[in-house]
Amino acid sequence: MKKCPNCGASMDADVNFCTNCGTKLIEENINTSVEKTTRVEPVSQTPAQPQRMRSTSDRSVKMHNYWQWLVASWKRPTGEQSAEKWYGIATILGEILLFVLGISVALNGSISGIFGSTGGSFTTQVLFELFLFLALAGLGKIVGVMFGRKFIFQTKTDIYTLINKIAQVSGINAIIIVVAFVCCILGGNNYGFAVLLAIIALFIFDFACILFTVKGQNEKRDSFYGLLISVGISLLIVLILIGIFGNALKDQIQSLISSALRF
Repeated sequence: MKKCPNCGASMDADVNFCTNCGTKLIEENINTSVEKTTRVEPVSQTPAQPQRMRSTSDRSVKMHNYWQWLVASWKRPTGEQSAEKWYGIATILGEILLFVLGISVALNGSISGIFGSTGGSFTTQVLFELFLFLALAGLGKIVGVMFGRKFIFQTKTDIYTLINKIAQVSGINAIIIVVAFVCCILGGNNYGFAVLLAIIALFIFDFACILFTVKGQNEKRDSFYGLLISVGISLLIVLILIGIFGNALKDQIQSLISSALRF
């Protein structure tokens, strides 16, 4: 039975309106029919993989993908391939670091042969400044490429994509620098060959910068002038860096010679 909330009259449960006063009774049914319990099925969970194992696995996958990208750059330097943002930066900085380490081996060997001991803190400071100089000089060349492309194509170029492209074309430098490093370790007459390899690597990097300054479609302005802008900006940055780091290096060499002559 159902009771009317207005007049109190009783009537059957399936009646929607009071037979006595006509009051609508549907709202009264709503609160009595909607209370249901929802059963939550237990979710099967697999044991969580330890954080250290996951991070190690992720690093292995990233390094494997990077190695594949590097090998592909040796096979097809100008081919299209996907790459994460850090590939180009890691490649260029790794080449510079390995080159500086080779210089460290050669420099310490030469100083030891002349003065009977290694350069100590002198070589450490010089090599750090050399690494910084080469890294900034490489960045200056890439900045020059960006401005050159901006002039030619009137479009903005993503710097990470540009660095990846330049590192891909000059990917053979990774092999050249490794060979130069081995020559520095062997010492003796191999120093000259290591210097030659370093010069070749520098030309390859410069060629990659020139290539991606003018490579593209829908030129808005003449590529020759864009190339001049690119070379001019990179050369200006390199000259500024030489002025900054060159004087510091000269002072340290003079200090080393003065200290050696006292003994």
